[in-house]
Amino acid sequence: MKKLALSDEILLSIDKPARYIGGEINEVIKDPKKVDIRFAMCFPDANEKNE
Repeated sequence: MKKLALSDEILLSIDKPARYIGGEINEVIKDPKKVDIRFAMCFPDANEKNE
């Protein structure tokens, strides 16, 4: 099981915790010891409907 960056206590106090736990659709996680380069593509949009 993947360890979350935030504790359950913090996640329970946040209005929309799903945006903080990771696990994007089609996410690829590789072994850092087996790759030559690492980078992240970051987008500011949370992709959620306004309520």
